[in-house]
Amino acid sequence: MLMEKTQIHKKIQERIYKFRQERGLTLRKLAEKAGCTPSYISQVENGLTVCSLSMVGKLAAALNIPVIDLFSEDPEEDQAAIYLSKSNRKTIKYPDGKVSSQLLATRVSIKRMEPLISVIKPGGTSDEAERMTHPGGTEEFVLVMKNELDFNINGKEIHLREGDTLYFDGTLPHSWVNNGKTTAEVLFVFSPPIW
Repeated sequence: MLMEKTQIHKKIQERIYKFRQERGLTLRKLAEKAGCTPSYISQVENGLTVCSLSMVGKLAAALNIPVIDLFSEDPEEDQAAIYLSKSNRKTIKYPDGKVSSQLLATRVSIKRMEPLISVIKPGGTSDEAERMTHPGGTEEFVLVMKNELDFNINGKEIHLREGDTLYFDGTLPHSWVNNGKTTAEVLFVFSPPIW
């Protein structure tokens, strides 16, 4: 598990550096766009610190790329696919090692919605450091398929049980955590795509 987490972190840091260089952005310019310090970007690129999930999202937005491009082996592959077998789904493992998400469609950046299934181990969270917000016009749908998940949306606590759904404005500050003792499986649908 430690090896997987290390590989994920290394992939993210390499891709951040690659995309920053391709766009001709200095550390300072990327930091301004992402809302952090140049030294933080340098530490991420050099493997001295690990990005939170929300910071990965902010960096992707600052680089003008879908978040998946920081994880994907080949971000340009198969832009028009409709059918995707279970065995061909891409899996994103979050930096904390407690959450993984399977993308249920390919190249969602050219589509209007983005479905994914997340497997969330006990203690798994959207982000320990801060609540997420998505770009203006984003909507989020959630279906708890197995076990339970706790959400906080704009300061309101919501406990979702198996079969419960949630639909909300993605621009509202929100976070989620599996406070239970068993692994939860959750369907998330974002419109427009955020990954």
